[in-house]
Amino acid sequence: MHVTDAHDVRRVSVLKATSLIEAVIDPAFDAGGNYRLAQAALVLCITDEGYAEIARMRGRDAGLSSAPAKKSLEPMAYLHDIERSPFPLRVEEPEEINCVEALKQAGFVDASISPALNWKDSPTPRELAIVRRITPFGRAALARGR
Repeated sequence: MHVTDAHDVRRVSVLKATSLIEAVIDPAFDAGGNYRLAQAALVLCITDEGYAEIARMRGRDAGLSSAPAKKSLEPMAYLHDIERSPFPLRVEEPEEINCVEALKQAGFVDASISPALNWKDSPTPRELAIVRRITPFGRAALARGR
């Protein structure tokens, strides 16, 4: 995801500095060697630490520290998986909801995510996401990835 807004570039810088994302940020020096604010950044991916922080913030970290780490689902791989799905698409799996959240924030999908609610068939609160469509921006990202 390419970021050019000054506030968003600053946020990307903080997330990169805390190892929550991998990103390339334009150099902060001009040709004369003077300091200036970075004008753009390219976010490459969310790191495993970033996914763990998302899960922690959403209250899903119970028991994760004792469980062996597993490879998390990548948002772009998930976007490819749902590319030909009938929409609206109901998403209930926590790992897939994390992907929907990342894709929504990137502008690749039009989706809504409910807060964690108690369901009749589950003793613990669960979230639900509804993906209404893949946006034109998301379709362009899919085409670039082929």
